[in-house]
Amino acid sequence: MIFAHFLLDVNESNAFIVGCEETGEALLVDAAVWEPRIEAFLNSHELRLRSVFITHDHFDHTSGLADVFRFCDAKAYAGHSLSGGCSVQTVGEGDILRCGNIEGRVTAIPGHTPDSICLILPGMVFTGDALFAGSVGGTSSPPMHRQELEGIRDRLFSLPDNYQVHPGHGPSSTIGIERRYNPFFV
Repeated sequence: MIFAHFLLDVNESNAFIVGCEETGEALLVDAAVWEPRIEAFLNSHELRLRSVFITHDHFDHTSGLADVFRFCDAKAYAGHSLSGGCSVQTVGEGDILRCGNIEGRVTAIPGHTPDSICLILPGMVFTGDALFAGSVGGTSSPPMHRQELEGIRDRLFSLPDNYQVHPGHGPSSTIGIERRYNPFFV
């Protein structure tokens, strides 16, 4: 598996590339902006961007989606059919996404937004603004906050401790660290 992290200027959001070494297909997680260094990374690893996974429909995760579509013929997947002003394919709990020979599973963690989804790949999970290193995403009400925490406990903390957590902002972590030390859960 080929992997890259990009810290973007839009609200210091993270974007990630996952590439399949066998097929040369690539997946972009979140698209705050389309940057030349993302394109350069794809070209240097001879990867073709085939899909985009949007964790939730906030501008700092979707504003570059139209530019991605101008760059390539990728399919976009999100928890809502309109993301960043673009039509995308809706996915939800339990749906399977493939990037070449890499298989991922979608899990829904509503709370930060009603359409918040995460993507679980072998050894890693992309959590958007649901789970951060040492924190969780802000919510609009106490019931949404409880729903978010329950989703994280039930669907993310059931993953093995060594799974890497790649959030929409800030540094990466692991499931084990977040389960044991995240102040929202201890």
